Amino acid sequence: MKRLFLLALPALLASTPAFAEVEPKIHKLCIEAKDYAGCVRAMKGEIVPSKETSVGNKCQSQFAYIGNGNCQRVGCKYGWWAFGRGNNNAIVAGKSDWKCNSELRSGLYLSGSLILEEVAPVGFDDGCPAVEPEVGWNNSCETAPADWKGLEEAKGPKCNFKLHKYECNYDSYLDANPSMKQWAELNPAMAEKERIRLQSVD
Repeated sequence: MKRLFLLALPALLASTPAFAEVEPKIHKLCIEAKDYAGCVRAMKGEIVPSKETSVGNKCQSQFAYIGNGNCQRVGCKYGWWAFGRGNNNAIVAGKSDWKCNSELRSGLYLSGSLILEEVAPVGFDDGCPAVEPEVGWNNSCETAPADWKGLEEAKGPKCNFKLHKYECNYDSYLDANPSMKQWAELNPAMAEKERIRLQSVD
């Protein structure tokens, strides 16, 4: 199916004025999007909030919601300090906890600007309100009303729920679960993947 779409895409772009001028960079970022047109509009700054109510409520870690059921990875582009300031992507600037730390490279002080990279579909999290995230934010918990009953719990640990009572520490989780610890010792490579999947802080 994907191959057929790719073969048909050039004809679609050529016959549709709105997409005839899609920049190669934007096309590359949006090709995997569930809604190609919506992704292109978002990347061009023409954000059209989705009218759907069940598309999802949480993007994966380090991704921001851009509308129409899509999220994009938030990254950093570095340049010389004097030119790198104030160039953050407008979709994510000032939202969530997105930031780029300044870096010292080869004796030069570089400033990072927020950019959007590859696309991924939005997901679901039962711990957040069952509404779409606002554009530029990671999940619906971040913009939930102050009186939402699950807000404090949702704003708690960012790791997988399995690690919540262990303060997001995978080693503490293993210490409390001897059988899992034994499995981890016998399968170190798989255990490391599980550590990453559970978003351990250690």
